[in-house]
Formats: sequence, C-alpha cells, structure tokens
Amino acid sequence: MTNFTGTRTFGMAVMVLITTAGLFAAIQLPLFGAFMLSLAGIPAFMILLAWGGLWFLGYSALTLTLTGILASPAAALTLVPLIFMPAIMLSATVRLGFDPLRAISLTLLSATVFSVGLWGLANGFASDSQPLLLVREKFTQQIAVFEEQLDKIQEKGAESSEAIDIARENLKAVYDYTLLLIPATLLFVWHLITLAVFYGAAQKFAGQMGFAVVPLPPFSQWRFDWKLVWLFIGGWLLYNVTGSAESITVSTLAIRVGANCLAISSIIYFIAGLSLLFFMFDKYKIGSFARVGFSCLALVFTQAVVWFGIIDVWVDFRTPKPALFSSSDSDEDF
Repeated sequence: MTNFTGTRTFGMAVMVLITTAGLFAAIQLPLFGAFMLSLAGIPAFMILLAWGGLWFLGYSALTLTLTGILASPAAALTLVPLIFMPAIMLSATVRLGFDPLRAISLTLLSATVFSVGLWGLANGFASDSQPLLLVREKFTQQIAVFEEQLDKIQEKGAESSEAIDIARENLKAVYDYTLLLIPATLLFVWHLITLAVFYGAAQKFAGQMGFAVVPLPPFSQWRFDWKLVWLFIGGWLLYNVTGSAESITVSTLAIRVGANCLAISSIIYFIAGLSLLFFMFDKYKIGSFARVGFSCLALVFTQAVVWFGIIDVWVDFRTPKPALFSSSDSDEDF
C-alpha cells in the first residue's frame, strides 16, 4: 500500500511539473506555447479519470501553489478556466456515460461560457480594456504592414486605384470583425483544440492507467445535436438585424454577441460539413488523389462546407432512404 501511494505521489509531482512547464511556455511563446499548455493540461483529465477527485485536488493545489510562486498568482489562476474546469466537466460527462461527441460538445460550450465570464469579470468587455487594447495594437501593426504593401502596389500602378480601395475596405472589415471575436471565439477555438487533445490522450493511455473511455467514432460519422442550428440562426439575426437597433449600447452588444455566436456555430458546422464530405468519399469510393483535391477546395470554400453541414440537419444525407418500390410490390405487378 505504501509503495502504491508513493508511486502515485511521485507521478502526481511529475504531472504538476508538466502543467507548470506548459504554463511557462504559454507565457513566453504565446502561439506555440498555447498548444504546449493544451498538452500540459492532459494530466488534469487523466488524474480525474484514473485516480479520482482527491488526487485531483492535491494535483491542482500543488500546481496553483507552484505556478503562483514561480510566476504570479494571476498567471496561476488562468489554469482554472483553461485547464481545471474543462477537465472536471469532461470527466463528469464521460463518467455519466455521454457519448464522446456529446460529452466534448457540452464541455466545450460550458468551458467557453465560463472562460468568457471570468474574462469579463477580470478585464471587462469594453473596447478600452487592457487585453483588448493589446490585441488591437497587434492587429493594427499587421494592418499597417498590409497597407504599406498596398501603397507599394499602387505606386507601381500594378492595380487600379479602385481595386486598391476595395482591398483596403475588405482589410478594414476583416480587422473590425476579428476584434469582435475576442475573447469568446478565441477561447472557443482554444478549448476545442484542448478537449480534442484531452480525449485523444485518454484513448491512448487509458489501458496503461487502468480506466476505459469510449473511442471517438470515425470522422465520417461525426454528427452534432440539431438544436445547435439555433445558435447559428440566433447569431445571424443578432449580427445582421438586431445590430441595427437605434440604441448604440444595445446595437454594439448585439453585434458582438451575434458575431461570436455566428463564428462559433460556423466552426461547428464546418466540422460537420467536412465530416459529411468524408462520408461521401467513403460512400462513393473516392480515390486518394480526389480526396486530397476536394479537401483542399473545402478549406478554400469554407462557407459552402458550413452550409453543407447545416443542410444535413434537415436532409440527413447519412440515413439510408427507403426504396420507392419494394421487390415484393414489383413481383405482384407481373
């Protein structure tokens, strides 16, 4: 018993160091480090599934204490919405017997709402909040670089002034729309990647750690709850209709909420549409070369793939349709 407890204690200490290292990587290298933090969060999910809540409490307490000392208390607390809460939610849905896609979907939406709520409490949602100002500054720098390129093209006379003006307007529209997606859609994408990493690691190491998880279905069979279509419809209405309200405050809030609902639901239905595309590949025995070609086109025509996924909610392409005439009916006619 002593050896058993000692082994787990040592393993927990190693997992604490892994998560702490991932947080430091995320602080030092924001883009690459974000993915490293996703990997470093695997221990939280694995401990909950394999060892239970008491060991998870010890792991989380040690991790928060160590990161708080080495980095800062504020940096340590970011682990709560980014790692600990999603791990708790996903492990709970798995233990309750939800199928993998439903478990991940519920956790994904819950973790996004929770993270956005904490972001709002800590930083505020106003456009003059410090994190948004930093993001705006980064985007402004990138926009300035693109505008310099447009100026050089205009000086060379390679394109007409009208085409350059259209390019500038499109650039500004992308810039403004992207700012609306921070923080909600940004956090949604991060949680989506993290939960996929969590579940993939659980499938791989379940046997070694003495627990079992239901494997994810083949990608061609991924389907989501049809009720998610209301997120898309509501987002579209808020962004395009309610956003024109006379009250500036109501209009700004409606546009921001609508833009994020529209973006998040579009990501979900892009995945659903891509899954349906792979189902068609299998159904019609599409060759490898054609699959690569169609997949590349799907990455270009993303909106078409999104609508493909939405239409499947009602048409249900993957369910076999009953034959118009049965063989017995045909025999009776002759």
